[in-house]
Amino acid sequence: MLTVKRMQPTFADVKEIQRNGHFVGYQSNSFVKDFLIKQLNFSESKLKNYSTPEDYAEALSLGIHNGGVAAIFDEIPYIKLFLAKFCSKFQMVGPTYKTDGFGFAFPLGSPLVSNISRAILNVTQDKGKMDIIERSNFPDENACDDQIAPNSSGSLSVTSFGGLFIITGLASIFSLLIHIMKFIWFHWPISNTTHHPEGISFWLRILELAKHFDQKDPSVHHDSRVHPTTSPAATSVGASPDHNFDDHTHNLSRIPSQGAEVVARYQDNQNETTATIPPNSP
Repeated sequence: MLTVKRMQPTFADVKEIQRNGHFVGYQSNSFVKDFLIKQLNFSESKLKNYSTPEDYAEALSLGIHNGGVAAIFDEIPYIKLFLAKFCSKFQMVGPTYKTDGFGFAFPLGSPLVSNISRAILNVTQDKGKMDIIERSNFPDENACDDQIAPNSSGSLSVTSFGGLFIITGLASIFSLLIHIMKFIWFHWPISNTTHHPEGISFWLRILELAKHFDQKDPSVHHDSRVHPTTSPAATSVGASPDHNFDDHTHNLSRIPSQGAEVVARYQDNQNETTATIPPNSP
């Protein structure tokens, strides 16, 4: 199956990162640090903080063996902004963890509480409005600023199907060799005795095999139009001892009729004899 190249995550899940003791990153002054420690049980010594998307890209590019990190944990809006700039090198993988998020604080008894709550519900429950807000604040996922994509797959060419061509060619050549070997095996004795009982050269044998190969197989091409018919009893037609079948040409024809009468005609150069055999009475 032909597929395009696709990036694969370095690690399967968070448990694998924790089990191997790798570092992970988060955004500076973010609640994500407490979430990693309290909810995902990361050790604080395995956490590194970063401030800009460029810091994220550098840490991930260095990797786990060169002072970098295995993964970056951050809120989805910030990750989308990061991927919009470095989409060819990194990707967002799941699972997505639910958090408490942000909230608004008002003095006790403030009349703004009901109005703000109602406005927030009207926006969050209207998918059309949410899509408009997301498109206006976040770039399209397909519009990547990083135009150089070393892992992106180009257009398919003839070399992309090289494996298929090789397999098909080898199978065809192997089948042809088997057919030629079987033909030589079954017909090689014929070439020895056809015209030259002895002393025939190798190339003459090959030439005779080629001529024999071009002949039609009589078992495949049936040109006879005479079809035998069955009768209630077996009927035989004999000839007089005076006639010699080796010196005559005979023609046998069957004429269907209501009584299934059989007519046998023998013809030679001097006379013609016709015998009519009536059918058996029921």
